[in-house]
Amino acid sequence: MTAEVIAREGLEAATIRRISAELGGPTKIITYYFSDKQELLRFTWEHMARQYYEKVSRGPANIIDSLLAMTTADEKSILRWRVYVAFWDRATRDSEFAEIQRSHMDKSLQLIGDIVRTLDPTRTDVERISLLLNALVQGISLQSLVDPKRWPAERIRAVLTEQVAILLPSATPLSP
Repeated sequence: MTAEVIAREGLEAATIRRISAELGGPTKIITYYFSDKQELLRFTWEHMARQYYEKVSRGPANIIDSLLAMTTADEKSILRWRVYVAFWDRATRDSEFAEIQRSHMDKSLQLIGDIVRTLDPTRTDVERISLLLNALVQGISLQSLVDPKRWPAERIRAVLTEQVAILLPSATPLSP
């Protein structure tokens, strides 16, 4: 529920009172588990990150499909990305959230790196490739949030496929 409120209205709207109202009960529903809004937000971010890592790490071995799963290619991912953007904004002013963000970024880079190593175990520039692919995923996703007509799932897939072919020409199989 907290993520949905953040996606619709932003981080500041996700108050304990508001989340309780969305759940249809008193604030005790939330304060029983969370001492304050910061703890509720931290839990929400960590919960979303766990779901994301499970989806990507158990997802397809195909690099294009894996990268596509990291983008805004479907409605559920769009919601997730709206929440990410809100938390990234918070991380620019909050050292605790900045540390959480760095930790999640490292894990995402590791996931991409693992895929690259699987595709080409001889690569010596896995970190560089991972950074570039992660930047591509993030850039496309941010653009698609503000211009979704320009970035439908088919175009996202096509751009990912094109860039992977450039960065990892020996990687096979590529998605059609």
